[in-house]
Amino acid sequence: MNQHCEVLIAIGGLKVGKAPGWNGIPEGALKHFARRAVLLLVQIFRAILLTHQFPIVWNHAQMICIIKLGKNPALSSSYRHINLLDTIGKLFEQILLPSILYEISERGLMRDEQFGFRPGHMTSLHVELFFQRITRNFSEKG
Repeated sequence: MNQHCEVLIAIGGLKVGKAPGWNGIPEGALKHFARRAVLLLVQIFRAILLTHQFPIVWNHAQMICIIKLGKNPALSSSYRHINLLDTIGKLFEQILLPSILYEISERGLMRDEQFGFRPGHMTSLHVELFFQRITRNFSEKG
């Protein structure tokens, strides 16, 4: 699949209605990009891969705090913090992640104990394995 198609597919999969990051570009706006704008994104993404230079501004986030239901607004622990990242940077990462995960998997670089961001590796399964290991260790020492 060519890179233009990858970018179009990634844009098509974006969720409309999510809050934009500090740059103010909503994800839904990318769905209305002209062909020329998408080709420009492809060129930008290629340049990042060739130069190994991820734009620093894409690491900037706008943090918003949302009060938890029924909590005391005077306490900082009553708030849920959300970091809104740059829309174009998130798109690039979304396109890149499957390739990275494939390479890591093919080369055997990921341990079985790694559960974050892996399909079919829910946190609850990790907790279950943890308890199995503890139980096994106690029964071996008992």
